[in-house]
Amino acid sequence: MELKETQIKWIIGLSNGETIKENEGIASSGQEFSPWWSLQNYIKENDLKITSLYLAKGNKHFNLPSIKPKFRGDTPIGYNCFTRVATDSLVGSSANDEYYRCAEAIYKDFKVQLYVDEKDDNKSWVNIVRI
Repeated sequence: MELKETQIKWIIGLSNGETIKENEGIASSGQEFSPWWSLQNYIKENDLKITSLYLAKGNKHFNLPSIKPKFRGDTPIGYNCFTRVATDSLVGSSANDEYYRCAEAIYKDFKVQLYVDEKDDNKSWVNIVRI
């Protein structure tokens, strides 16, 4: 199955003050690795940390807690981002495939997952998953 290009992009704040946007600069899609893995390599090579992560589509922003949480919540120890696909294409057309962009804030014992629907960005869900 071929994944379509996502319309919902991640935007990262780094410990050196940089802001990295998916498919721009060091996180461009023309690299050997995915934009997320290119970012991870850049972070490791430059001894940096992610301080904030949010998903964006146009003027809509879907925020996860940052290193300095706005509403006094716990501070994440890490972040992750991926696309999840729900499909029934084994029995026919992929026209009904569902695509969700997920950003995760990772804590010691759990992670907060923020899902945004690619087809209708007015729909989003939050899961808390024990690790």
